Amino acid sequence: MAGSIIKVGKNYRVTFEHGKDINGKRIRTTKTVGSEAEAKRLLNEYEYNINRNLSVQSSVMTFVQAINDWMDNYVQYNCEQTTIYGYQNILNKHIIPHFKNIELQKLQPSHIQQYYKHLLDEKGLSPNTVHKHHALIRKALDYSLKQQLVYRNVADAVSLPKRRRFEGKAYSKEELVTLLEKVRGTKLEVPVNLAIHLGLRREEIVGLKWKYVDLDLREIRIEEVRTSAGSKVITKVPKTEKSRRSLYIGDDLYEILLNHKVKQKEMNRILGSEYYNAGYLYCHEDGKPYRVNSVTEQFKVFLEKNQLPKIRLHDLRHSFASVLYNEGVDLKAISEALGHSDLGTTSRIYTHRFDKTHKGVVQALNDALKTTQL
Repeated sequence: MAGSIIKVGKNYRVTFEHGKDINGKRIRTTKTVGSEAEAKRLLNEYEYNINRNLSVQSSVMTFVQAINDWMDNYVQYNCEQTTIYGYQNILNKHIIPHFKNIELQKLQPSHIQQYYKHLLDEKGLSPNTVHKHHALIRKALDYSLKQQLVYRNVADAVSLPKRRRFEGKAYSKEELVTLLEKVRGTKLEVPVNLAIHLGLRREEIVGLKWKYVDLDLREIRIEEVRTSAGSKVITKVPKTEKSRRSLYIGDDLYEILLNHKVKQKEMNRILGSEYYNAGYLYCHEDGKPYRVNSVTEQFKVFLEKNQLPKIRLHDLRHSFASVLYNEGVDLKAISEALGHSDLGTTSRIYTHRFDKTHKGVVQALNDALKTTQL
C-alpha cells in the first residue's frame, strides 16, 4: 500500500508510506485536507508516481536549503560570476529572510504569491524586479523537481505582475554634436566618442584594449569586455558570438584615437616603470584602468555640470541606432553593428521608438498612388 486515508472530524488525513529506514522503522508523512475527493486525488497521485518511479524523496529540507543546494550544485558550475552575484544578492536580501524555515514539500503557490506582493507593496520593488526573483525561484524549483524532491514546480501556478517597458532616451543629431564639442579634451572624450560613433556598450568601452584597435586598417575588434560582480572585476569574452564583431573607425573617431594613443605613449615615457601598462584605452593617466562603474558616474556628473539633457551613458547607444535609422540605414545593418544576437532583439528594443507615426509607410503609399495617377 502507498498510503491510507482516514476521516478526522470534518477533515481527511492522508498517510503516505515511504518504506522503512535502516533500522526497519516505517517512514511516513501525512497531510490533512478538507474533502475526501482531495484526499483520494493526493493518494492516487502519490501511487501513480511510485508506480512510475517518480515519487519524491521524503525530506524535511527547507525551501531555502533547496535553493542553496541548487546554487552549490548547479549555478556554481553553469552560470557566469555576474549571474551568481546577482542571485546571491536576491537570496541574502530578500528570499532567505522572507521564507526562513518553510519546508520545501509544504511550499504552496500562495506562499510565493504573497512573497511577490510583499516585494511590490512593502519593499517597493518594480514588477520587472519581481520577474527576476520569479526566474530565480522557478529555476531553483525546477532543479528540485529533477532531483525528485517535489511533485511539481509550484512557481508555475503563480500570477506575475505585468512588466513595465523601460524606455531610455536618445539625443538628436544636434544634441550629439553639442555633447561631442563639450567633451572634447576631457577624460570622457574617448568613451563618449566610442559610444556615439560605434554604439558600444559600457562593458565593451571599459574592456577595449589597444591590441584590438588597428589604426592602419581603421578597425576595432570587440573581443573582450570588463564587468563587475560587487567589488570583483571580471574580464571575459562577449556574451554572444554576434557581440564579437569588427567595426570601422570613421575619420573623427580615428583622429581622437590617434591623439589619445600619442598622449598615452608620452605618459608612459614620462612615468617609466611607474606606468601601469595594462593596455586599456579608457584609463587613468598612469595607465591604471578605471573602475567599471566610473565612466557612468563621470558621465552623469559631466552632464549636470554642463547643463545638458539628462540621459544614461547607455542611451548614447540608443542615440547611435536612432540617428542611423532616421538616416535611412537598414535595421539589419544597425543590428549587426550593435552586436545584437538577432534582428528580433533590435526590433523589440527599437522599433517602437522609430517612426512612431509610421511616416515612411504612409508616405510610400501616398507616393505610389501619385505615380499611378500620373
